[in-house]
Amino acid sequence: MRKNKIYNSLFLLALFMVSMGCNDYLDKAPDERLEINSLDKVEATLVGAYQNDRGYRFTHWCTDNVTLAKNVYDNEPIIEDLYSWSRNFRNQTHQDSPSAYWVASYGSIAQVNLALEALEKLTITPEIQARVDAIKGEALVMRSYCHFMLVNLFAKHYDNSTASSDLGVPYVTNVENELIVDYERGNVKDVYDKAEKDLLDGIALLEKDSKEVNKNKYRFTYPSVYLYASRFYNYRNIDEVDVNETLRYAKKAVEAFGGVNVMRSWSEYGADEYGPIDVDQQEVGMVQESATWLIYDWVYHMTTGIRDNELSKNPFNKLDTRHFIKWIKDGDIFIPTSYFILRQGKAGNSATDIFPLAEAVFNVAEASIRLSDFEEAKKMLEIIGMNSYSLDPNPETNPRGPYNSADLTTESLKAFYKLNDDKQAWTKYLLFERRNMFLMRGFRWFDIKRYGLDVEHKLEDGTTVKLSEVAPNKDFQIPRDAINAGMEANK
Repeated sequence: MRKNKIYNSLFLLALFMVSMGCNDYLDKAPDERLEINSLDKVEATLVGAYQNDRGYRFTHWCTDNVTLAKNVYDNEPIIEDLYSWSRNFRNQTHQDSPSAYWVASYGSIAQVNLALEALEKLTITPEIQARVDAIKGEALVMRSYCHFMLVNLFAKHYDNSTASSDLGVPYVTNVENELIVDYERGNVKDVYDKAEKDLLDGIALLEKDSKEVNKNKYRFTYPSVYLYASRFYNYRNIDEVDVNETLRYAKKAVEAFGGVNVMRSWSEYGADEYGPIDVDQQEVGMVQESATWLIYDWVYHMTTGIRDNELSKNPFNKLDTRHFIKWIKDGDIFIPTSYFILRQGKAGNSATDIFPLAEAVFNVAEASIRLSDFEEAKKMLEIIGMNSYSLDPNPETNPRGPYNSADLTTESLKAFYKLNDDKQAWTKYLLFERRNMFLMRGFRWFDIKRYGLDVEHKLEDGTTVKLSEVAPNKDFQIPRDAINAGMEANK
């Protein structure tokens, strides 16, 4: 059994604080914590576990949505390293560094475990049992989700033939009271198995009393819990059982959102101050705020060339309203609005919906395609099309004509993609729509990883690098501090 000695999350956080100049942080014992002796304090601890400083949108620079921009000259090591899939990031504390996400995630896990431990020590009366179940259920789902994201970023994608031997990430379930702790890094299967148990145990507790499940969309709610479960099985995808679980939970999520009809058209976002992250809208699942350099002018970025040559080449030759409005940027940089919302007064901070209704709709479609139920997939993807492509019948303002869902057929897709296989044609179209729907949210990287897609990036010096040659496993290297502490590095 492989064991690796690593710094625990509290110590990683301490190292982070030291790098920021807080040298006295290490002077405090790691167990000098606020006594959590009431249910309100337990819930407050759990709320504090939600990440609102570090997100995974840094993966945008690793995808085929980014290239060498024209007439743009600003560059930074962190962006260069992400764009070239570096195995050794130079700035490991930067807000867009994978290492910073690792630290933030294990910090969240530590707080979840603290809340769960405190919950076990409370005296539980029948009057508060339902609330206790809801808090514990949410905590278990949160712990599952954090580990799920970590294993999908820092390990190989789940492959049933190798998952038992592929290096995973430490699955931490205990409160840490020492600076250095021996953990099993485990394997990918082990992480997924433990995450599944936490997830299902959490759902069972939440479903005991729906009135106690919180309605705050900055935390897990019923739609986002079910959508995470659907994402979990969609990513693992071992067999038909997983496909059916993907479908079942995606449908439960759609129902919990209020049905597919609550999804707004893309053209509606411009009239809403909060656009796609308006928490008063039923289609919003969970809003997360994080700091990122995604919005600034960099030599490596999404460009009008990518928009015109790849994103706009839809099978219907219709105008895509997702591309209508862009910020004025240097050179040929293309940053469309309405994918996330800038926070006023917080430079570089923006908010996004990490569990949108659209993903649930896509998951129904994806599972249906895997089951060769193309009629169900068509129904779901028509909903995406009706809300994404221009429906304007006026030839002067919409010369290509309005979107017509009747144009979406198996034969039209096979002809457009020059494929003979029905399932391959529907899958290609599904990934195309997912790519457009989730621009700059970080989702595209996981589709590239799940489907084994290759990416080629052109560098400033005129050379090119290929993802399949630099990082064939599509995993980020674990933090340098963890490696120095004895954890086995990714190959």
